[in-house]
Amino acid sequence: MKKVLIITSLLIISIYAFATVNINVWFSWEGQKEFETLVNKFNESQSLYHVNLVYIPNMTQKLQISLSAGTQLPDIALVRNDVIGMLANAKVITPISTVSTLPAFMDAFKLNGKLYAYPYYADLQVVYLNRSIYQKSLPYDWTLNDFEEVASSIKETGHVGLSMNAFSSYFFNSFYAAFNGGKIPMENGVPIVNNDGTKKAFEFYKDIFNVKKIAVSYDKSALIQSFKSGKAGMLIQGSFLIPDFLSSKLDFTILPYPTLDGKMIPPTFDAKGFVIFTDNKAVRSFLDYISRPDNEVYFCKSTYKLPASIDALHELENSNDFFKVMDLSARNALIVPTTTIFNDAYSNAITTALQLYLTKQMSLDESLQKAQEYINSQAK
Repeated sequence: MKKVLIITSLLIISIYAFATVNINVWFSWEGQKEFETLVNKFNESQSLYHVNLVYIPNMTQKLQISLSAGTQLPDIALVRNDVIGMLANAKVITPISTVSTLPAFMDAFKLNGKLYAYPYYADLQVVYLNRSIYQKSLPYDWTLNDFEEVASSIKETGHVGLSMNAFSSYFFNSFYAAFNGGKIPMENGVPIVNNDGTKKAFEFYKDIFNVKKIAVSYDKSALIQSFKSGKAGMLIQGSFLIPDFLSSKLDFTILPYPTLDGKMIPPTFDAKGFVIFTDNKAVRSFLDYISRPDNEVYFCKSTYKLPASIDALHELENSNDFFKVMDLSARNALIVPTTTIFNDAYSNAITTALQLYLTKQMSLDESLQKAQEYINSQAK
């Protein structure tokens, strides 16, 4: 009887020791099908770990609700870099070690000198050009004057020269930085908007939207449709649209942002990475698997994402001109601060200021003064 009990105990211990460890992963944005394929391959490649994948349509909102309600978080979640401040302040994510990737990826997920996410891929803002409307070739080092001249030429043909959201802080950030010497002006961690550089950026917006009227402002869905329908000759949007435009058989190309004073207007580096809520061997094993160069090439090639893996990037950048433009843009990209003061206070203030100024409800000086006052009040 004693021998039976010992054998039974050993069997229970053995079963427990080799029990499959579940990894709960939240995933969002494009590439759901490709990522599911990688998850299935990982699950089939070994028996120690099993990934439970859940697609989250609005990741930021889901995380905010989960934090507020105190509900269970996953082991890993794919996030955009602008939520790092929120998650780090809540002390729910684990810093990670340095990884081999482009400096832009490292900077995108750093806060107070610590890396808070495992970089995976990035989208870049680019200029889409409808080749059926504008056939002339343009160099990658085109200038802001060239940009305006092209939009004017397109407008003369009866089309919208440029389709862009005039009130989005997400797109304004690039021009905000460009007219401030290539970087976002900060003072003690607080964004500065009531200055000469930002006034010039506002005046540029007024010029293209209200004076020359070579640009038309739409919301996101209308922006995309204006280009797909052939209404607009140029569109400023993220590189994530490339697969959609290709499948729609559009005759288009992409260009990097134009230059201002010899420097590329820095496109926002829209980085996505995995934050770790549960740090263990299983989680690290899965992250190591999906970030392998061959797996990153598989995920990024069809979705047209810029991979975080340098080896994967080298392979893809030589595959077509889309990846060349994305790589060039990434090397000149703008890394927006991950702080809550920037992503909340600044974003709200600059959006409101643009609306008030461009709709002639408030003067330039007053709109930026009010914006700065609001930002300063939130920083206290």
